[in-house]
Amino acid sequence: MNEKTVAALIVICFIVVSIGSATAINQNKDEQVGLQDNMYGVQWEKNYGPDPGYGARYEGPQPIGDCDDDGLNELLVGGRDGMLRVMEWDSQQQVYEETTQIYGPLYRWLSLLQRFGLSSGPMDPGGFAIGDLTGDGKNEIAATWMAGVHKFNGRRYQLIGFNSWIFRNGGGNPDCFIGDYDDDGQNELIMSGGPLEDGAPVPEIVIYEWRNNRLVQEAIWDDVGVDGYVFYAGLGDADNDGDTEIVCGTANKVVVLDWNAVNECFDETIIKRTHGWDGYPFANIIRDSDQDGLNELHVSYTGPMISIFEWDGDSYEIKYEKIWHGEGWLIEALDVGDVDDDGIPEVCAGTDIIHILQWNGTDYEEEALITETFGDLAVLNIGDCDNDGKNEIHAGSVIVEDGEDFMAWIFKYGWNS
Repeated sequence: MNEKTVAALIVICFIVVSIGSATAINQNKDEQVGLQDNMYGVQWEKNYGPDPGYGARYEGPQPIGDCDDDGLNELLVGGRDGMLRVMEWDSQQQVYEETTQIYGPLYRWLSLLQRFGLSSGPMDPGGFAIGDLTGDGKNEIAATWMAGVHKFNGRRYQLIGFNSWIFRNGGGNPDCFIGDYDDDGQNELIMSGGPLEDGAPVPEIVIYEWRNNRLVQEAIWDDVGVDGYVFYAGLGDADNDGDTEIVCGTANKVVVLDWNAVNECFDETIIKRTHGWDGYPFANIIRDSDQDGLNELHVSYTGPMISIFEWDGDSYEIKYEKIWHGEGWLIEALDVGDVDDDGIPEVCAGTDIIHILQWNGTDYEEEALITETFGDLAVLNIGDCDNDGKNEIHAGSVIVEDGEDFMAWIFKYGWNS
C-alpha cells in the first residue's frame, strides 16, 4: 500500500465536496499580477511528465539539510515512483544534480510481488525529513515508507531500520518529522496519519524513538471517537512557554498537543474548528513570522486558505486569515523564512501560484507573487539549497490539469537565468 498515494486519492475524491465557509477578503487574480516580483528567477526546474503515478511530487516537512554530513545542504525530492531523490548543487556548473536515488524498505521484494499481481508495488516516500534521529551527532533521512531510516555510510545511503506496525495494521502516514517532542534532549520520529481501513487500530500520531539500534514506539495520540487523519504535523514552541508542542489538523479541527510527562500522555487543546473539505487543515508551521521574538502558528487548508495564530497568554487568537478564491488548492504548500535576503521572514503560500507575505508592523502584506508555477502545488519549502547562505523556495505540483505536466521548481531572489 502506497500510503501517501492513498491519501492523495482521498484528496482527489473530495473534489466534488462543497466549498468551505471560511471568510476572507477576495483578491482577484488579475489584480495580483501587478505584485509579481521579477527578481525571483527559476534557478532549477524539472518536468516529470503527465503520468500521476510517476510525476506528482510529495511534501517533505524537512527536505532541506545536510543528509550526508559533508557540511553542505542537500534537497530531497520524492514522488509516486517509489524513489527519494537526493539533489545537490554543483557550484561550478551552476546546476542541481540528482546524485542519489534512495529506495524504501523491501523495495526489491515488493517489486517482485508486483510482477505476479501480489503487491501494489514499492512504497512511495510520501513524507520525509532530515535530522539526527539516532543521537550520534550526524543526520539521517527518515521517510514514511514503513517509517524507514537511511544513513550515509561514506559511500551510500544505507537502510538502518524501519517499523511496519502502522501499515500492517491498516493505517497510513503522509508525513513525518524529526524533533524532540518531549524535551528530553533526544530527537524522535513523529509520524502523522491515521487509519485507512475501517476499524484499524492506528492513531493519528505515532512517535518512535531510536533505541538499541531500532525504532521503538514511544508514544501515541489518538483522536478518540473519530477516524481522523493528520497530514502534516508541526513541531515547536507554539505558546512560547519554553516547552515543545505538536500541532496538527484532524477531522476538521486544529489541535495543539502538549506532552504531559507526569501522566505520559498528550494534553490536547482544540484552537479552531472548520467545515467541509476546503476547510480541512494540512500544514502546521511554528515560527516567528512577525519578528517579535515569539512564535506564531501558521496553518494551511485545502482552501486555498491560511490562518496565522498567536498565543496571547491565555489562548490562541487568529492574527491573520486569508483565502485566495478561484486559485488552486493550497494543501501543504506553506512555509516561513527569509526568501529575499532582507533579514525579515516571509510567509510563503502556494496555490497554483506562490504568494509571498511579510509583516509590516500591523498586518501581513502581500509583497510579491511568483506566477510561473501551475497545478495544485502542495509542495513548498524554504531553505538554503545551494549553500550560499541565502534561502531558496522549492515548489512542486501534486495535481495538474489534463494536458499539463507535473513540475518541480527552485526559485531564487535575484537569480537571472
